[in-house]
Amino acid sequence: MNNPARKVIPIHSNYKSDILTGSVVQVISDKIRINVAGNIKEAKRAFSCMVDPEPDDIIICSQNNDGTAYILGIIERSGSQKMSVSFPSDACIRSNQGSLNINSSESITIASKQVNSFSKRVIHKSHEAVISYDNIIANGDELQASFKTVRLISDLINTMAKQVIDRFKGYIRKTEDNDMVKSGQMTRQTDGLYAMDSKHTIMNSKESTKIDGKKILMG
Repeated sequence: MNNPARKVIPIHSNYKSDILTGSVVQVISDKIRINVAGNIKEAKRAFSCMVDPEPDDIIICSQNNDGTAYILGIIERSGSQKMSVSFPSDACIRSNQGSLNINSSESITIASKQVNSFSKRVIHKSHEAVISYDNIIANGDELQASFKTVRLISDLINTMAKQVIDRFKGYIRKTEDNDMVKSGQMTRQTDGLYAMDSKHTIMNSKESTKIDGKKILMG
């Protein structure tokens, strides 16, 4: 005959989980040794504890029924107040409503193998910017740039455009070696003086050459 008492499942456990305080003794990779009431034991960082513990930190911890100790959080850190936040795996910071702001009184550094930025509108404003790339690929429908001074230093510049319109108040071009311009047709128009000064000048036309003016001075 079955004993009914064997089917009774206790709803209370004799184990009592306590929230304790202690200090960090040593941190080596994922192994953390803590001191709780004079007892040295190994502990794990709780999943929700994102701040990396450091030696001498005052911590709050708990112990489950198998004796495993978990660091729930850091209460106090003496000396330097530097803090490192780390995630065990992929992480997502989301603001479903409102904005997300990151402010720093000194500097912000982002270091990663790959950085992706997706936005409807991007605003970048700074007093000074330094940009260094090995390769740049830029695509878009329209580019508007306004600068007081532009300096381009390059070994080779290739520009391919269906139409180019340049407007300058003053234009100075200096070429150290050869300067070659090749076009289907070329028209140059000046409102004032057009002057050409060279040591040797060669003009070749396959068909005809026309020079027209009120006065033509040669020699």
